[in-house]
Amino acid sequence: MINTWNIVIALQFVWPLQFGLALEVPFHDSLLHEGETCTLADGKTHGTCRRDIDCLSLMIVPQDNWKTCSFDEISAIVCCPELEPHTLHDTSDRFKRISDDICAGFSDMPVTENHILNGTAAQAEDFPYLGALLLQDARDVLNESWYGCGASLISDRFMLTAAHCLVGKKVVHVRLGALSLEDVKGEEPVIIGIEETFIHPNYTKVKRKAIPRNDIALLKLSRKVVEDFLIPACLYTEPFDPLPDKPLAIAGWGGNDTDDEEMSSILLKAQVPIYERNKCDFDLRNAPKGPTRLYDDHLCTLGKSDGEVMNDTCVGDSGGPLELSVGRRKYIVGITSTGKICGTNFPGIYTRVSHFIDWIVSIVWLRKGIN
Repeated sequence: MINTWNIVIALQFVWPLQFGLALEVPFHDSLLHEGETCTLADGKTHGTCRRDIDCLSLMIVPQDNWKTCSFDEISAIVCCPELEPHTLHDTSDRFKRISDDICAGFSDMPVTENHILNGTAAQAEDFPYLGALLLQDARDVLNESWYGCGASLISDRFMLTAAHCLVGKKVVHVRLGALSLEDVKGEEPVIIGIEETFIHPNYTKVKRKAIPRNDIALLKLSRKVVEDFLIPACLYTEPFDPLPDKPLAIAGWGGNDTDDEEMSSILLKAQVPIYERNKCDFDLRNAPKGPTRLYDDHLCTLGKSDGEVMNDTCVGDSGGPLELSVGRRKYIVGITSTGKICGTNFPGIYTRVSHFIDWIVSIVWLRKGIN
């Protein structure tokens, strides 16, 4: 698959106390327990003491600036900022709040062992929201079909994918709940047809010296997802990207080479970190095969290498997730969009999901007649 841009991640912190080391805890509130009210490091902002892995807001805050309430075994109880109040007059915040409220109602994800750095086979419980799209060329009278992109379940009727996966193509169905693209004994994939597609109205195709803009699309399924083992992923709504020290998961059935369009028969996963925007923009502007630039609707990752191979997505992984795991929730931070040669030290480019929350919510949860 994607030169290992397949990943899943679980954010776990191994605190020095576990190893008998002294630990300086700045802004430590003694004997504040989970659920109690606390005050952040600025001395005036209120929050609630929560486990570190359950506070999404802290994923964009350097750990040195966290305020620790106490410790519970090997987990830190930290002061988690309260959500700012939203009003109906602030349309963008209202859409963000709707998305976050919907996320809170999703079932918890299974506990998985996701300490993976290099591409490896995924397990059934790793990506209970990920599906493979069976595609046809819209101009092909023979109606030949192939699995060519991934998509993420974000509600009981909608999946999120990349726009370029759908342009000039028809989606026959999505295959969910299976690790293999082939019929395997013991696996019973859930096959669901597509009722309607929504390509972002401002999507622009790839040009010689540009990367695609607004590369995002939605698929409305022909029925509601009722299978309890298929769990939607949440949308990452924070205005800032996760910090580079937060490992993110990538996953897909893509090939291992840019020139090889053959899909992997099994779902692969890996870990990659966010690549700082200023560095990614510099790389894009100085690319030898045509300069381009990074826009607000893009984000980058640059995988760690294993010998000569970098963790990366590749041909066929498009539309799949760039996932942040926080506690028992999975958040889609990005959508696999484009890149250069797979597995090199050139950054991979993703569609930045938080940039499109208003558009997603307006179709998935506010559009009339969606059920």
